[in-house]
Amino acid sequence: MKTKILLSGFTIFLLLGCATTNDVNISKNVDTIKTDKMLMRKYHITTNNLIKFGKYYIFFTPGPDGTNIVFLDKKYNEVRRFRTSYFLETKKIAIYNGKIYVLGVNESTYYPEILVLNQKGKLIDKKVIKQKYALPKDLYFYKDNIYVLIDVFKNGKSFIQIYKNDKLYKTIKFKHSINGDFIFMDGNDLFIIGTIKNITQDAFIMNITKGWVRFFNLGMDENFDKYFINKKGDIVLELHSTDEMGADSYYEIIINKDGKILKNKCKIRFNPLPLRFRT
Repeated sequence: MKTKILLSGFTIFLLLGCATTNDVNISKNVDTIKTDKMLMRKYHITTNNLIKFGKYYIFFTPGPDGTNIVFLDKKYNEVRRFRTSYFLETKKIAIYNGKIYVLGVNESTYYPEILVLNQKGKLIDKKVIKQKYALPKDLYFYKDNIYVLIDVFKNGKSFIQIYKNDKLYKTIKFKHSINGDFIFMDGNDLFIIGTIKNITQDAFIMNITKGWVRFFNLGMDENFDKYFINKKGDIVLELHSTDEMGADSYYEIIINKDGKILKNKCKIRFNPLPLRFRT
């Protein structure tokens, strides 16, 4: 099944501006901060890089001759590691049905690939997306289906393709270049999160199943750092925005599956540097 989606086929929402707030909400507790400091010192990662795998945590790190997949025990001590030797770049690892899935680019073919490994690092399967020089961005598992999000570059523009079980599922193009960041399912709805290159860079979330897209323009450049589904079933988006003076703001935005904004709050805002300190 191949489907091409153009922007004109979607309901479009545009968010301009945000109510300011002086409320600074630090979400991580003291224990997590201490753990992050320790992980950064030992492995140059934080808890956000860890994936739970049985009684272990795992993460990946680049090396001079491949990607290292590292196993830690519950006290964050290294137990073992193994290497995938022929990846030019690893984008993500994930766990599904007791197997390790490694998404990256093959250094010989420049095709996006998924390596399927067992707990000992033995290669048991390989999935190839024959889109040369495309950038793999994310993968998601749902009911034994594997969705892969990639960025494709042609004729000076970029667009998004979604592959489902190794086959092209949807192509998404806007008037301007777009890049994907995340793909996920919520119920039966398929979502992607990414950025669009207008005069500035804006963030967007698209419900492919229901046919709407919502853009977020709160400054000069925006991007979503992460997302999750809360206990109420709403989508929580953490957005980073930079204004024309270089000041950074961090927002928490909550929407439902129909794109209605339930919350839009500036969590942290950093003032721009005084003129005398700018280069």
